Amino acid sequence: MGNSTPSFNLTAEALRNAFVLYVDVSQHPGAWSPTAAIWEPQGYKTEEAAMEFNPDKSTVTDILGDTYTDVNKFERAMTIDPNTLRPTGVKGKLNEIVHEITRRNKMAELSQFKVLLVYGYIGDTTDGFAADIYPDSTITPNSLGGSSRTQMPYDIDFGGTAIFGTVDKVLPDPTFTPEA
Repeated sequence: MGNSTPSFNLTAEALRNAFVLYVDVSQHPGAWSPTAAIWEPQGYKTEEAAMEFNPDKSTVTDILGDTYTDVNKFERAMTIDPNTLRPTGVKGKLNEIVHEITRRNKMAELSQFKVLLVYGYIGDTTDGFAADIYPDSTITPNSLGGSSRTQMPYDIDFGGTAIFGTVDKVLPDPTFTPEA
């Protein structure tokens, strides 16, 4: 895909399931690579989740009365709420990992997640779909409890230098290939 502006591959409005968030749940020791990842899709029974850009902006008005705004950076984040605890076989491995980190107060481990964003509306099965990996992301649980089901909603703050590339499919189990 390179650095040119990609075209959306759409014949109608993009469905929400064309934008998929994955978290690597492999807990791979040592050197990490995208091929060692076990990508678990997030959003099970979550009806709405959006990546927030949270732009860091500065605005000035000069002595002539003209106003200018600069965008310094984006601080990408997403909230997954609700998030029900469920068996590992039903996309629940991340819940187990985050629950254990929280239970044991190993807070530094909350900032060591690899996150994959797949844009299923950019690309195709021949050339691959656009995808980004944020290799130093933070997952922060907000609470534990609920009413009829045990919930553990969480925030994801996308961190690290993004690795741009493609995946072979949107769902399930994508294989990531970094840009050359």
